[in-house]
Amino acid sequence: MKIFLQPHIQELKNKVLEIAKIDNIIAADCYKLALDISTKTHKTISQTTIKRVYGFAHARYAPSTFTLNALSQYCGYDSWTDFIKQMETQKDDSKEHITWNEIAQAAHNITRFTIQTNKHKCGISYLYTIERQSITDHIQRFLETDTTGCIISAPSGMGKTIGITHWVDRQLAANHVENRNNIFLHVNSSSLFFAAGFGFHSNKWLAHLLNFPQQQHFEDFILQYEKGAPGNFYIIIDDFNNNLINNRLFDIVFKQLIDMAVYLSNYPWMKIIITLRPSTWQKYGHLIENHSEINKLWFTDFPCSKRANAVNLPAFTSQEIHELIDKINNAKAVDIDYARKYFPVISLPLHFQYYYQLKGDSLGVDQLNPADEFAIASLYLHKNILKGALAAEKQVMLSQLIEMVNFSDDHAYINKKEAYAIIKENNSIYSELLHAGILYEHQEEKGTRAAYQIRFKSLVLASYFIAQDVLDKQHGQVDKTLIDWVQSRPYTDNIKLILLKWFIIFSLETGDLDIFNHMQDVEFIEPYQASLILFTCSNLDYVINANPAIGSTLNRAFANSAFIDIALDHILLETEYELALKKLLQYHISPQQKILLHTSLAFFELLYLRDEETLKHIEILRSMPREHFADFSLNPLLIIENIHHYYRHNVLKEDAVDEIRLFCRYPERSTNLVHKQLIYVLGYILLKIKTSEEITLQYLQIVNQYGLDMNRKVTNDFKACIQLALAERYLAMDQTDLALQAKEEAVQTNSSHTINRLQLGLLDLDLLRSQHKDYLHLARQLVLIAKQFNLKFYEAKVRVYVLCSLQADQKSLIAEHQMALQALFEHSRYKPESFYNLRKASLINSSTVN
Repeated sequence: MKIFLQPHIQELKNKVLEIAKIDNIIAADCYKLALDISTKTHKTISQTTIKRVYGFAHARYAPSTFTLNALSQYCGYDSWTDFIKQMETQKDDSKEHITWNEIAQAAHNITRFTIQTNKHKCGISYLYTIERQSITDHIQRFLETDTTGCIISAPSGMGKTIGITHWVDRQLAANHVENRNNIFLHVNSSSLFFAAGFGFHSNKWLAHLLNFPQQQHFEDFILQYEKGAPGNFYIIIDDFNNNLINNRLFDIVFKQLIDMAVYLSNYPWMKIIITLRPSTWQKYGHLIENHSEINKLWFTDFPCSKRANAVNLPAFTSQEIHELIDKINNAKAVDIDYARKYFPVISLPLHFQYYYQLKGDSLGVDQLNPADEFAIASLYLHKNILKGALAAEKQVMLSQLIEMVNFSDDHAYINKKEAYAIIKENNSIYSELLHAGILYEHQEEKGTRAAYQIRFKSLVLASYFIAQDVLDKQHGQVDKTLIDWVQSRPYTDNIKLILLKWFIIFSLETGDLDIFNHMQDVEFIEPYQASLILFTCSNLDYVINANPAIGSTLNRAFANSAFIDIALDHILLETEYELALKKLLQYHISPQQKILLHTSLAFFELLYLRDEETLKHIEILRSMPREHFADFSLNPLLIIENIHHYYRHNVLKEDAVDEIRLFCRYPERSTNLVHKQLIYVLGYILLKIKTSEEITLQYLQIVNQYGLDMNRKVTNDFKACIQLALAERYLAMDQTDLALQAKEEAVQTNSSHTINRLQLGLLDLDLLRSQHKDYLHLARQLVLIAKQFNLKFYEAKVRVYVLCSLQADQKSLIAEHQMALQALFEHSRYKPESFYNLRKASLINSSTVN
């Protein structure tokens, strides 16, 4: 509903044409009509204004009071108000007693218009949207109380409009199917604000909206159902937010709405439902909460008493995200463990809408990755800040505000008092930023004091403007200077990481990839390596999709950058790392990089117990010329091929072990060869299968010396991994003190990466058993870690360990682990005996286990 006074305006327009003796007005008549009005009323009305009134020119707003007064005086009335009064007086008196069904028809016409408008404004097809159970539950709880008004509060982008539209749409359908007699009047707040501009209070607004001849007739209508009505009468006002009009007028409207609720509370069948933003409630909610008699008329159900936390509509749940994706894809969404941590990125309905615009019908849970949050933020920025009306003004103001930004754990904020001068000078731009939702106001009460903050919608958006400001000062150059700047900032690692990600995006967009030559010098990124590698690869896809013309050039530059070498020199087991490696398959990389890539992917497939997939990568490695393997200190093909052969056939070939023995005997020959962390870890896995503890220990000590060579960049996760391997060997050789010392060094170095968590857990299993302590609780934890990352190889190791350690009378546990092992190997050609034989050999050789 655009303007509730439209019938009166149309009557006035017809009256003007009647006075001017114009039967069918055309654009050329507007000039003469403007002159006639100015001559008769002595009020100057332009030709363009007349064209807007009669639809020959675009009218963004309704006619002004001045224009309406001039037109009314042209028709012989004292003013616009006098014209309305005369029109109302002339209404047929028989209409005084309007029936329930007549009002229902009028209300539902308006409601259907509002619903249809909301459907068209929806960012994705309305057919793909879902009902919000949280809104249904909230309104149901409201209806079970004696309150009159209901508040639905959530920040911008939380899907309030579409959510309440679904609810109203369903209620109208239920009215028809179940023969209910409820009335639903669903409007946008703009009609109420427009009425207030003409001095109409809420009851009179409602009377005009429903075509009552006079306000008194509306009150008579309500009075006749004082003892009971045929159904409930719902007034639903959407988007009731203070940043749409000036504060003085909003204050008047809010108080009038409170008065209307008080008046309608005498009729239990009258219900008011309002959607608004928490910032609005925080600013004006005291007008309700500070008056006990008024407060008990309103249902809010906020999680706590502080207005700062006035949110009762949550984001999408995991179930709702799956339901949305199912609707769009017309298929059941696959549930993937790793993707759940990215659900918050698309749990905000607006963000899900942007995600759909980025991915189209191909979106899915399995497509989620670390780049999506920034791609969504970029789309949001382009729609609300970087493009459109006042784009330059918004960016200038944000660049001023960002100079004052502070960070907490979850928020980027500015003290409003510090920014007051900027806001006062650019109040209209500030209102635009609030309306866009990129900023919101927050009031924090501290006893008798109050802190007023301006907060950014997210840390990612705030960091964008910081990164953009620094880049501007660098004249658009993304290089080592920016890396040094990030590392020198007094920010948390989380904020530094976000800034670094923006610089990576800027680098990809410009095609200048010099920043990757310095990535290995960034100390704070190590805990986030897997995610950051996938982030970079995925963002390359986004950049190329946005600008296909730079695709081939950027692909070439990316393949030749230092990033590929950095990405491949890891021992990460996180799912994100595997996904990133698969993305690297599309680039034309060097033979040595290709060898490492397929060795890594073969290792992943081995860990997933996917035998055929492992073999595919080994076959690719076998097809490569032998000379390309000569550059490596250890031949990765021989190692991964022999590991795979053992677990498939329960037999170990000796050629790879012979090469490792040669490496241990003459380590100096490898000085100028390629040293890769993953290959050394695979070498240890191979040696554990069937060699003496002395040779394995010698190998680890030599690799450890490499690891301590600071002339090469070695990650802490690799150093810790080797230390844990040493601890494991020391323990197997009954040198417990050395084992504990190596374990402590590993924990201090890095114990957070998945491979280190599993290695540490397996080591602790042996330590607990050697001390005759309960180890089963730890075994269960290790199984859960392995399941989380789909590492069936390690799950099998833990379960075999437990089965070989249980007593014969622990039948239920034995049966549980045997069934689990059977399921693990059901679709794999690997042999469980390979795992059993290794464990049995360990029990025979180890003196730590009684």
